[in-house]
Amino acid sequence: MREFRKKQKRLYNAMKAMVIIAAVLLFSYIGAEPYIRAASSIAATVCSYVCDFAVIAVLVLLFTYYSKYSKTDAFLSSIENEIEDTGYYFTSRTETEIKEYSNAVRDDLRKCGYAVNENFEVNELDFDFCAYKSREFFYGVCVNNIDRNDVLAYLDSAIYDITVQNLKRKGSGVICFFTDNAEDSAVAMSKMMTYLGKKNQIKIALAICEISSKRVYFLGNVKTKCQQMIANFAMNCDVPLKEQFVGKEKLPFQQELEEKMKSFNLKDYKNGIFTVH
Repeated sequence: MREFRKKQKRLYNAMKAMVIIAAVLLFSYIGAEPYIRAASSIAATVCSYVCDFAVIAVLVLLFTYYSKYSKTDAFLSSIENEIEDTGYYFTSRTETEIKEYSNAVRDDLRKCGYAVNENFEVNELDFDFCAYKSREFFYGVCVNNIDRNDVLAYLDSAIYDITVQNLKRKGSGVICFFTDNAEDSAVAMSKMMTYLGKKNQIKIALAICEISSKRVYFLGNVKTKCQQMIANFAMNCDVPLKEQFVGKEKLPFQQELEEKMKSFNLKDYKNGIFTVH
């Protein structure tokens, strides 16, 4: 990924430099064209060809850059955020039982004007609550133990609830798991953001509240509505997050992700065979 980013940066700098050169040439030629033509029609023709060449070069670089890198930029940025984030955060809530913790989060959502639907089922999966407010969705799930398969199953159900049952096309959603034991496979999913729509109109974040350790696993280094919702309700604190709530270490899955991204290549990504989660 680093080599890919280096190539992208080199091409971007070349493109930016060529745009500046072309702009200077064009504006200079427009202003000086009458004087150049009066002095020599051949010189004017040469200058015109040079300007045309500069414009074509810019168009070629623009096409090359956006065809090669535009579709990967958002993906690579999201992976970089996952790798650079701290491994976990600490909650300020004092509840020590799963259900007690979940009820406290639910009550705070209700106090903030969210409409709360409790104990409902989507695709045969039970949610303890879901809170709705305009284009914001907050799902709460209580489980004693959680793994990767649980996370994916509840994510699919929440997507179905938002897009099919509620017919939403824009918004920010959070799926928050309250548990005593988060397995490594689930923690590795916690920093994954899910985007829906051609312009990413719907964003869904995951949060795992491990009550026993007072840790909250989520993507906390990107300022989004999802981050704010997790901080305000799952952790009961404000953003930006204070130092006391930020963990000091990265987790093994982040190192594994960084190692895996060394094999990233454009061909596999475009063919849909390069996956990280």
